[in-house]
Amino acid sequence: MTTFLAPPLRVLLILVLLVAPGFAQSELPSGLPSGLFGSKFGAGALLLDGPVNIDADTLTYDEENGVALAEGNVEIRLGPRTMRADRILYNFRSGEAELSGKVRYRDADEQFAFDRITINLGTETGVLYNGNILISTNNYRISGERIEKTGRQSFRVEKGSLTTCPCDPKPDWEFDVRRARVVIDGYAVSKDITFRVRGVPVLWLPYAVFPVKTTRQSGFLMPTISNSNSRGFEVSLPYYWAINRWSDATLTIDAMTERGVRPEAEYRFVPNRESEGAVRGSFFHDNKTHDKRWRVYGENVYHTGEWTANARVEVPSDNQYYVDFAETELLRSARHARSQGFVGRSGENHSQQLSATWHEELELGSNDNTVQRLPEYQASLLPYRTPLGGVEVAGEASATYFYREEGDRAGRGRGAITLSRAFVPFPSVSITPYVSANLLGTRYEGASEDWESAGRIVPATGVTLSVEAQRGYLRDSKGFVHVVGSDIGYRHVYRVDQDNLPVFDRWSKIAPQDQFVLTASQRFLRLQESGSPKEIAYMHVEWAYDINSREPSDTPYVDPLSPFVRVLRDQIDLGAGRTLRTDRSSDVYGKLVVKPIERWSFEGEALYDPSGGTFPLGAVSVGWEKDRDHKLSVGYRTTRELAEDVRTSFAWRPLRSLRLQAELNYSLRNSELTDGTASVNLIPKSECWSVGFVAKKSTHPDDTTYGLMFGLKGIGSAGD
Repeated sequence: MTTFLAPPLRVLLILVLLVAPGFAQSELPSGLPSGLFGSKFGAGALLLDGPVNIDADTLTYDEENGVALAEGNVEIRLGPRTMRADRILYNFRSGEAELSGKVRYRDADEQFAFDRITINLGTETGVLYNGNILISTNNYRISGERIEKTGRQSFRVEKGSLTTCPCDPKPDWEFDVRRARVVIDGYAVSKDITFRVRGVPVLWLPYAVFPVKTTRQSGFLMPTISNSNSRGFEVSLPYYWAINRWSDATLTIDAMTERGVRPEAEYRFVPNRESEGAVRGSFFHDNKTHDKRWRVYGENVYHTGEWTANARVEVPSDNQYYVDFAETELLRSARHARSQGFVGRSGENHSQQLSATWHEELELGSNDNTVQRLPEYQASLLPYRTPLGGVEVAGEASATYFYREEGDRAGRGRGAITLSRAFVPFPSVSITPYVSANLLGTRYEGASEDWESAGRIVPATGVTLSVEAQRGYLRDSKGFVHVVGSDIGYRHVYRVDQDNLPVFDRWSKIAPQDQFVLTASQRFLRLQESGSPKEIAYMHVEWAYDINSREPSDTPYVDPLSPFVRVLRDQIDLGAGRTLRTDRSSDVYGKLVVKPIERWSFEGEALYDPSGGTFPLGAVSVGWEKDRDHKLSVGYRTTRELAEDVRTSFAWRPLRSLRLQAELNYSLRNSELTDGTASVNLIPKSECWSVGFVAKKSTHPDDTTYGLMFGLKGIGSAGD
């Protein structure tokens, strides 16, 4: 919601009274220098709260008629406030005041200018002729040939205008009104409105209401308009409700020609500095599916000191709700809707957390064997140096109770502990031997509905040799630095019988290995005048070799002791439905990033199979970026038998008033545009308003949405 403030005209009334005490004390001669006044005087016995400075060519006071007159370059200063006029006349008996001749008032954030003002200090009513009121904090300006002050905070404007565009002398846009009633902390109710852009009439409205708020207030927000294949023509009208100091809500009516009317509510709260959250919900009858459909979702976060707690609720009425109504691709393609509660405590080198998770299945029916974690405990210990010869200990542990509507229930405990000791025989060379153990214990309901137990302990040993060297090409602390690093690691994972594990734990198997892993990296840095290094090139290579024939762990999940290069290839094979490889030699993974010149970057990523001479994974991209309005990137990525895509994004501003943006993803494998957005925005010179057109394409579901955006600075925007 957009609000605007009106200058406190009561300050004007006070300032007029501030002139009076000086008049009452004596008749001052022409040309008197600034004086200081501070007293109590006049109707209502106004107490001045500070010194007043007044300048005028002549100051006179008629005691018989009770009339004070200041003429000629009248200037009144009260702290940061300043008021100027050619003439000020005040009648103490009637309370009538008249200010004329270029009346100007200025405060830190507020100012107004009129040709003449007549006002009654007792009733706080009067008329302001031919001028404007400006609030600099939000650039709101109210102008009129005649603005009548009808009460303490109410006005009537005739032949006036409203705008939030600060351009001078003529704003880029404004609403011309024939007549309007304005209430501060309320609304401006206007009739016969013409919307003008650079003086050209664009839109006429017989009636309109504008917010005139000095504080957070309830009221309607700007509507949004869009059109799509699945929803049809759509108009959303939100209403903002300022409940109290620490909470508010938005109530929205979403009218869709294809689906019907969907109301939605969002309640937000910030009760203190440590906690905040929101709860949202919608419920309606879908005219297309003829079903009752709804969604409840929200979150809460609490954090203080070492403690953190949060909750997330996500419950839809049916499996298709996100596909039809969600705005993000992440929700559209999700397999589960997850709700979770969490509380945790963290220290310098340790953390603990307790959580409960519920997954709502989005692909199957409501009665399924989806695993729920109710509850789950996790703890971790970061590497901690013990007093025993510099040995470091690190580990993690978890305990989970699994619940399923159909199927067995089980409790599982898992853990891992590692002891290591680093030796540095030479500078830049370190040798770190270690021993570790991975533990798993399960108690579950067997076929006879009796509780049974199973478990295993998988020990491992290994050593890592790390070498790093660098060379500088510097002159006066500027130049280049080349850094080369390499790790050679060996890990032996003992063979442990895990056949007694229940079905749901067999996917947690850890395969034996006698494996070497080689990683090599290089960085080329440039030291700038500021002293901060800037990376020009980066390269990373990883390869693994198992002395014995590799034994996969028979799980589609990540083996926690398997190196990255193995896991990446396994995920591709599983996604393509192929049998996992048992070769001793892994594929070779490489990544290269080069930024040879300012604004340009090149990236490449590949997984190479030396035995077959193929690339299971390959990706290249090039990008150029000057700023947010001038950038371009093009990328190609292929995953064998799974996907082959070209993705491009750009933003370009060929003219100062025109911005073009687009993001497109094209599947070469399926010969179709999978998703994309494109927009055209018109930006005026002052950037007080904008016009844009947006098109969105999605394939899940196959839908295209078009929207027209129109925004006014300080007022709001309409469109999608």
